[in-house]
Amino acid sequence: MEAPVAEIKPNIKKAFISDIIVILVILVLIVGTLIYLNNVVGLGVFLDTFKEFGIEISTGALLGWSIFLLLFITTIILILDYVALGKSSYMLYLGKLVCTKNIFIIQLKEETIPYANIVKISFNKKSIVNTSELILELTGMKKDKVTIEFLDNAQQVAMQLQQLIRNYKSKYYAQYAQNYRYENIMDKL
Repeated sequence: MEAPVAEIKPNIKKAFISDIIVILVILVLIVGTLIYLNNVVGLGVFLDTFKEFGIEISTGALLGWSIFLLLFITTIILILDYVALGKSSYMLYLGKLVCTKNIFIIQLKEETIPYANIVKISFNKKSIVNTSELILELTGMKKDKVTIEFLDNAQQVAMQLQQLIRNYKSKYYAQYAQNYRYENIMDKL
């Protein structure tokens, strides 16, 4: 197996901060909805269900346990997200890019993108956590683009990737020209 030329790692801390912001917004919305339901409808509706099972609980305790359960689940999700972010990587080889993406602790997919299929490389600045994303436009594949997010040095990575693609294509064309010459020589004999 060939050794990778370089590895592109997203900035885990900034990606994690971005995920924390999204999860906290969702958590605030859920807690706000619970408090709103408690004030408008009352959580007494749910207490009847608990009474059927022989469980006596107050409305405040139900609200408190619900918030505690949400915080516990959020903590578990954030820990698993941090582990997954640490395992995500993009490996640059001489003729291909291998993207490894994880969700929680499970490797979701490993995708191989040959350099011959990369048409254009561009990057955008993200102002939320002061990072960039690298966008690879593809041809001849199911996906039309691949985005590498949370890079601190997207311009430098883009230049390195463009150089690898140029080297790959120049070798490919040189090999093609050489094979074409050999075929012409063999046809003349």
